[in-house]
Amino acid sequence: MTGLRDTWKRHKRNIKKIYFDKNATIEQMLQNRPNEIPEVQFRQLIEYWNDEDVQAMGQLNSENRKKQKWRHRMGPINFARVCVALRAIKENNEEPSKSEMFITTRTKKGNEVHTDTQVAIVSHAAI
Repeated sequence: MTGLRDTWKRHKRNIKKIYFDKNATIEQMLQNRPNEIPEVQFRQLIEYWNDEDVQAMGQLNSENRKKQKWRHRMGPINFARVCVALRAIKENNEEPSKSEMFITTRTKKGNEVHTDTQVAIVSHAAI
């Protein structure tokens, strides 16, 4: 289900990226609509994308993503599952520390870690 959700989100993002132009009129975008989307539905989609509230929400989300300093690398795996896995590894089944959660959720085997994140991990390990 997660794979299907991610594929659907990626498809919607690509449709908007290719066929939506905030400077074009609705009629211009309708002339260039994808064949797999009926005209009535595509018109509704354009109206939704043009809605001021939707655009404001998208702008706010974009600004908030830019503010994130150390993004986690867990994908769809939530922190509760990571916490349970870390707890199972420990001898006395104790809760993992915040630093253990930070390191686990920001590193990924075989991939480089973001520079800022690596600095934070190394500086915390030195303490």
